[in-house]
Amino acid sequence: MKRSKIIGALLSLVILAAAALVAETIDNRPALEEKSVKKESLSFQITWPAYSGRGEAIQRIVDLYNAENSAAFEITLVGGDEDRKASEKRLSAPDATTIHVLPYRFVKYFAAKGYLDDLSDYFKEEEQLFYPALWQLGQFEGRVYGIPWLGHSIGLLYNKELLAKARVDVASIRDLPSLVKALESVEAKTGAKGIGLVGANHNDVSWMVNQFVYAYGGRLVEPDGTRVALNSAETKAALRFYRDSLGPHAQPSWLDDSGLEVMEHFRKQKIAFEFQGVWGITDIEKNGNPFEVGSIKLEEIGLYAEVGPMMLALPRSMSREKKQSALRFMKFMISKEAQVKILAGEYSPEHDAYYPFRIPVRQDVADSVMTEKYPQYLPFVSAFKRPSIDVPVAKWQIIKDEYYAPGLHQVMTGEVSIEDFLKRIESKGNEILRQP
Repeated sequence: MKRSKIIGALLSLVILAAAALVAETIDNRPALEEKSVKKESLSFQITWPAYSGRGEAIQRIVDLYNAENSAAFEITLVGGDEDRKASEKRLSAPDATTIHVLPYRFVKYFAAKGYLDDLSDYFKEEEQLFYPALWQLGQFEGRVYGIPWLGHSIGLLYNKELLAKARVDVASIRDLPSLVKALESVEAKTGAKGIGLVGANHNDVSWMVNQFVYAYGGRLVEPDGTRVALNSAETKAALRFYRDSLGPHAQPSWLDDSGLEVMEHFRKQKIAFEFQGVWGITDIEKNGNPFEVGSIKLEEIGLYAEVGPMMLALPRSMSREKKQSALRFMKFMISKEAQVKILAGEYSPEHDAYYPFRIPVRQDVADSVMTEKYPQYLPFVSAFKRPSIDVPVAKWQIIKDEYYAPGLHQVMTGEVSIEDFLKRIESKGNEILRQP
């Protein structure tokens, strides 16, 4: 009897131990499985805050990639801005491994400094998908350092109600003189000014004025990029038209306004026309559609439209393993599937609706999806064929920031004559272009 009790007790202990072992194995199994499938993270730095409407719109595209892709690296979205010095600090770090979104004007600048990876051999087949003028903006010395991802262009927006009140037929606006005539009619028959202009010492004054410089036959630099070409009769005529012909029809505060203030004046119906991108239309939609907006292709009135493609770029220091994952992600972001998602836009909780903030840059998306579903944005796409390039060579970014934009403001205010301004840009600009 005693012996049987001992054996029974031993059996009970064995059973309990076995059960504990099984329970421990079951408890640990999820952790072990999670560890085996957990991916490393690869950062994707955009130029907007991650938790903004635009950041969240891009996050949805990134989430789609992560869900569909079994690569070892998961893409993590990181917010940012367009600060050139901050971007340079990140890209020049010896251990930089982040996929970057860069304004096209930064690509040549950073490529010249040796911070960007040469992508020429990885996107040869994709080149034909994009407008040639945009693809060239990602090149430096014949090599590809930036891949077009999304972008914008500028159109001439107008208030249909104000034009109807002024009895202005849009079809009659076919060149710059007929535009001025339309502005005169608006001012004579409504309480609004004709057009919104930028005159402030700001990034916007550069791209806005350059649309006229190119239209008049001027150019910023010589074709080989070695010398400033602005000091010409064509440029002088363009600046005089902007200041002296359009200026009198602009909002009273135009000498101190950037594009943001222009958009506000347009929304409040203080001006009838404005030069804006697609956000100029969505801004009116977000504010209750107080009036109907129309748009004119700048090429139809003889202007070249400013374009601003955002480029995907990689730092040179990225390891081979991470680079392969980064390239796979970049190819997805320029795929037709991902490009269409750009048009889904950013969410506005105030209006419980989505609004596009940029447009795709693939030709086939514009030719198919936009034609069918977003025809109101097509005038902006056509500008990619004949763009006004605000930063044609890498070193122009320095010239623009230090001399060109500030000088244009002084020309508009009358502090400096057009002739003296152009001589100064030629002198200072050539010094910068000659620097190694």
